[in-house]
Order: sequence, then structure tokens, then C-alpha cells
Amino acid sequence: MNQYILIYRGFGRSPGWCHVVIAEDESAVLVGELDDNPGTTVTNALEQVAESINSRLLKHQADIELYEYVPKGLPELEPTFYRIAWRGGHRFSMPEWNVLADPDGTWLRNVKGLVMDRDYTSKALLANRKLPVVDAREPDDLPVAI
Repeated sequence: MNQYILIYRGFGRSPGWCHVVIAEDESAVLVGELDDNPGTTVTNALEQVAESINSRLLKHQADIELYEYVPKGLPELEPTFYRIAWRGGHRFSMPEWNVLADPDGTWLRNVKGLVMDRDYTSKALLANRKLPVVDAREPDDLPVAI
């Protein structure tokens, strides 16, 4: 599995940051909402985040299963995994979040230990795992400095 910190444009003045875990065969992706995300939440920018992952990290993979992890997810404000279904006419449009009651019954059984209930921050991930940071705020053909 490959892990990254993804920086995405979002909708505010500050860019968003999220944790990305990609399956070895690139068929599934987990996106984690970080406690210290300074910008738009992953949930609110999910279409943008999914497109950035697909273009920057997967090189336009045909089909991926997308999951989202939220440390304070609805409805109970407890750590929650969701499977994303796309209901729009275009790829990565009109997301629908489906709570996974049993993440162990999916690909997530292999990766749920990579997310944290507490201190799920970019600072902690970068310090403990030395993850690459991918800045997806600029078009693919422009150099990006971090």
C-alpha cells in the first residue's frame, strides 16, 4: 500500500490536507479527514479530492472504490468509515456516503490500522511515517514547490 498527504485546492483561502491510502493494485483508495486540516473538509470537497487522486496518484485509473474515514463521523460523532457511491452522470459527481457498519468485511480490514481515532494529523503522519506530500492545487504540467 502507498500512503500520501494530499494538498487540494478546496473552496476557502487555505488549501485542504488529507491522508490518502492506495491499495497495491490501485483498485481501492481510503481518504482520511485529518484533525488539523486547515481548509475545506474532505467531505465538502470530495469530488475535487477524488479527481486529484485519480489524476495525480493513479494516472487516470478506470475504476476505483473510494472510502472516506472521518474521526468524528455522523451520525454518532465517532470514528466512521464510509463507502462512496457516485450517482451523477459524470465520473466523480454527486457522491453518496454509505456508512460501513463492518469495515472488516471490505478492503478496509487491511488498512484501518493506518488511521487514528486521536491525533490524526498531518504533523503526526509526517513525523512518524515520512509520507510524501503531493500538492494537487496546480495543473499537472506545472512544477509544484512545497
